[in-house]
Parts: sequence; C-alpha cells; structure tokens
Amino acid sequence: MKIDKNKIEFFLFRFILSLLKKLGLKRARQFATKIGIFIYYFIPIRRSITIANLKKAFPDKSSSEIRSIARRNYQSITITFFELMLIPHLSQDEIDKQVFIDGIELINEKLQKGKGLILLTAHYGNWEFIIAYLAPKLEGKFNVLIKPQRNPYITKWLEETRHVAHTKIIPIGVSIKSIYQALNKGEAVLIAGDQRGHVDGPRLSFFNQPTAYYTGTAAIVNRTKCDLLVCLIKREKDFSYKMVIKTIDFSEFPSDEEGWKNAFTQSYIKILEQHVKDSPEQYFWMHKLWKY
Repeated sequence: MKIDKNKIEFFLFRFILSLLKKLGLKRARQFATKIGIFIYYFIPIRRSITIANLKKAFPDKSSSEIRSIARRNYQSITITFFELMLIPHLSQDEIDKQVFIDGIELINEKLQKGKGLILLTAHYGNWEFIIAYLAPKLEGKFNVLIKPQRNPYITKWLEETRHVAHTKIIPIGVSIKSIYQALNKGEAVLIAGDQRGHVDGPRLSFFNQPTAYYTGTAAIVNRTKCDLLVCLIKREKDFSYKMVIKTIDFSEFPSDEEGWKNAFTQSYIKILEQHVKDSPEQYFWMHKLWKY
C-alpha cells in the first residue's frame, strides 16, 4: 500500500497545532525558541545554505557572529511558523494587541484615491501578522498573492485560514488578471516581493551581491499607475510587532519601462536591506537567494 507522505505531514502539522493551542501564544513562543535551537543543532535542514547566505551578506562578521545569527534565525523562523498556526485561533482583539503600526494613515489615504494599492512586503519578521491585522480594517478590500505549498493539504489549510475577515486569495499562476481586477476595483493587494527571480532575469544589488529579482510588481505599478507602499513588520524583544509603512519616490526613475522597473525594484530592495541589517535574524535566509 502506497503511503501518502503529504497526509502524514499534515497529520503531524495538526498534532503540533493541537499542542500549541493548549500552550497558548505566550508559551508557544517560548517553546519555539527552544525548538529552533534543537532544529539548528540536530535537524540542520538548510543550515549550510543559511550560513553561506549570511557570510555573503555580512563578510565583515566573524564565524562566531555568523553562527549566532544563524541560530537566532532558526529560532525566529520557528516562532513565525508557530504563530502562523495559532493566528486563526486568536481573537481580533488579541491580534491587534500584538501589532503597533507606524503609517496606517498612508494606507487609508491611498485607498481613498480609488486607484488601487499594492502593499509590497517581504519574508521578514512575521508577514502573516500583516494579513491578520490589516484585513479586517480594510473591509473586504484586502487581497493576498500566495505561492501554493508543496503539500496540498497545508496549502488548503492556509487558504482557509487566510480567508479570515474576507481576505481574498490570489494564487500565483492565475495572479496577473486577478491583481489587475482588484486594483481596478480600488482594492489593496499584498505581495511579498523578495522571491528569487528567473535565471535569465535582471540582476540587482542586495547586500552588494548581484541578485535575481522578479520585476513583475514594478511592471504592474508602471502600467496601472496604482499606488504603492512598502509594508514591513519587525518582531520586538517582547514578541510584539512593529509594522512600518514606507513610500518610494518615483520622480528620478528612468523613463523607459525596463529601466523604470529595475529602479523601482532596487529601491524596494534597498528599503528591505536596511531593515534586515537592523535585525538579520528575522529574514528568511534559508532559501537559495544566490543560487545563480
């Protein structure tokens, strides 16, 4: 009889979720810091990739400093994962108490123009709290672009939980038409713009490394003239979150479309890099960012 690996993974996922629900958010976070260290030392999935990326990003740091950031990175990612599982089981009041936002008035101002709004984020801090915090406040005008997980059961669970407060899910693959439709209706679309780009795509600078980035978001902004805000969220020492809203100045960008897209994407990367430098352990270093 063929064993369904995806079902086994999802069973373990649900088992961990049941345990975390019993612990509650505070104790689950404390538990995550211990589990993160355990994974780093005894189940070192992608540890070599993480350390290699950190060495490239921070060539002036010693080996011990790099290893320290890597260990804390495993703790941060574990906290993020546990929080993601628990967010659907938190009340909106509990979620709101977790997040402090600087610049929410900018979001409201942009949406009132009716041009549509892209919120450009990254895999930094816990981006899921952006969804949980903002969606109810935008009254059904909040869309999220997502990449399906390898495990279809977990993908379905994520989609169901993200539908909270009428969040609209836009899967990658059918995304362009749906994004245009949302923007035409004057809605907001949250996009994580730090995915590794195509091997034949443009190379931009991230931590002084030539890095492949997709410029699709830049193309949408350029063509639709919608509004754009960079939205990043950082975990504080007390496990609360600070959400920061940034603008990008388009005035000095090249007039040709390709140059405009590259300049836009580089401006976003520069903002992201500044935040990552502040708390490098909170970035998702585990993917092959500099694969080619």
